Amino acid sequence: MKEELSSEERWKALLKGDPVDRVPVMPLVLGQSALVCGYENLGDFYSKPEVHVKCQLRAKEMFGYGQPLIAFPTSYKHAAVWGSEIEHPYREAMGSIAVHEPVVETAEELEELEIPDPREGKYMEEFFDMVEMVIEKGEVKPFVYLTTGITATAPVIVGTEKFMMWLRKEPSLCEVALDKATEFVQLVTEELVNEFGADSFIPWTSFPNDANILISPDTFGELILPRVQEHHEFLLDLGLPMIYTHWCSDHNGNIEAGHIDKIPMGDPGIIHFGPEVDVAKVVERFGDKSVILGNVSPPSIQKKSFKEVMKLCKENIKKGIEADKGYLLGCGCELPPFAPPINTYAMIKAAREYGQY
Repeated sequence: MKEELSSEERWKALLKGDPVDRVPVMPLVLGQSALVCGYENLGDFYSKPEVHVKCQLRAKEMFGYGQPLIAFPTSYKHAAVWGSEIEHPYREAMGSIAVHEPVVETAEELEELEIPDPREGKYMEEFFDMVEMVIEKGEVKPFVYLTTGITATAPVIVGTEKFMMWLRKEPSLCEVALDKATEFVQLVTEELVNEFGADSFIPWTSFPNDANILISPDTFGELILPRVQEHHEFLLDLGLPMIYTHWCSDHNGNIEAGHIDKIPMGDPGIIHFGPEVDVAKVVERFGDKSVILGNVSPPSIQKKSFKEVMKLCKENIKKGIEADKGYLLGCGCELPPFAPPINTYAMIKAAREYGQY
């Protein structure tokens, strides 16, 4: 089947609201790109900017998906900038960076914790190098990870268990930690915009640790919603064109409470929920405001057969393809690094066979 548009042309048309020939694919491949390029683990992918970008480019070319390049140091790498102890994923079973010793253990340490200089130190230098590379080497605007909320705070600054204990017993400490984390990422964003320009990248925010498996919709509404609203408004006020937001895990309660409707995304913005939220519900609720990124189950992509993944992709496409602002076939989170590459290809094949307009 001959395609009318290249993957880059299709991506640009989607974000502009122009017609596309078929559903684009954004599988959210990160770590897997290193493994298909022959690396034995993900250590170099997350510690060396040139490897991070090279692997993404080669995997994108090999599979033929439209996903932009991504500068993704993870919040956990920023943990080292705060002074927390991290481990890069050089051990075979690791799928990402891990935080071993958060910098804050006590309320006193939190109060004394100073916000890092966004341009100082080895890790921030590597991050800015990574952003420069994805801007220079990508054919479309890249994504740059610039999140806030609990995900940017625990275990980045304080351990997750400690943060959740404070949430019950001393919520004012949670507010201090959240505000410090937000101020840091906003300082970083200002530096990026000053150096590269507001029209050179799309910010990516994500909220796995803010999901309803950890906090209630009421707590989200009181503690997290105002900060996410303010952060997104800040990003858009800087002139950044739109925001890609991944609502990882179960945010059904936050949707039903009306919280997520209140968060600005830009025009159009890209909204992405985990497989816990039916994509038909996402299209109905948000499809007239944002581009919808599909959410095929990550464990299924890792464990099921090629034929079964094709079927799941077909079902996701059927539910999403008529979204007013557009739809992308995608995985419900990062595509599992250790998933069989043939199942990554299944997503592209499904879009070609079942995603024609």
